[in-house]
Amino acid sequence: MSVPRLVTRTLPAVLGGALAAAAFATTPASASSGWWTSPGGRAEGYYNSFNGHVYANDLKRDGYSAITQVRTNRNGYFVADVTDKWANGRGSWKTPTLYSGVVFKMRVCVVKSGHKPTKCSAWHQFEK
Repeated sequence: MSVPRLVTRTLPAVLGGALAAAAFATTPASASSGWWTSPGGRAEGYYNSFNGHVYANDLKRDGYSAITQVRTNRNGYFVADVTDKWANGRGSWKTPTLYSGVVFKMRVCVVKSGHKPTKCSAWHQFEK
């Protein structure tokens, strides 16, 4: 097989594969939420799209725990609550089942044991 014939037969396949790889590499499957903080800076929370973890981090030793709440954006259905009570800088996490293409909302609050969350951030949206 001559070189020009080899090039004309293989070049379209090589270019097609390269374009497909570039398209998949630039299309995000999901997005992380970014860190969100409760009013007063007593708690923070985050959704990591790479490992699927939802984090809560208690920032102050004040008798309150940090809680990150995740709900569906459309109907507000419960997805996960992650609580961290240690205030040791490591935080706590869970890996809830989040379906691709669904928009979720998340907020970060402080909570005392046996009480409802208080001092909550606004709800923030993210998509899996």
